[in-house]
Amino acid sequence: VSIGMHTQGMTLEQSEKMFRDHAFSDPGNARQQAARGAYDPAYLNYTLGKLMIRKLRADWVAKQPGAARMSDPRKYWQAFHDKFLSYGGPPIPLVRKAMLGDGGSLL
Repeated sequence: VSIGMHTQGMTLEQSEKMFRDHAFSDPGNARQQAARGAYDPAYLNYTLGKLMIRKLRADWVAKQPGAARMSDPRKYWQAFHDKFLSYGGPPIPLVRKAMLGDGGSLL
């Protein structure tokens, strides 16, 4: 939302709708999150973290035995998230190193 609002002309109303439709937020929460995306300069950190976690997940799944033959990598997602969350809350690059054995590419 923050990127869409600041670089692609997304309106506050469109942002609210996105939170309602894709994050299943109630109208009050959607409005609050949309406003936060517009005014909080640190909001981008959520997007950056999400992208880093998705990349880590894709790299971790690719290393699992038999993953290349599977048509749906989501079958590994539960195991990934259980392992990811077992580390608590350290910075994502440290979790990446622990899970994959190297720092690798973060994005």
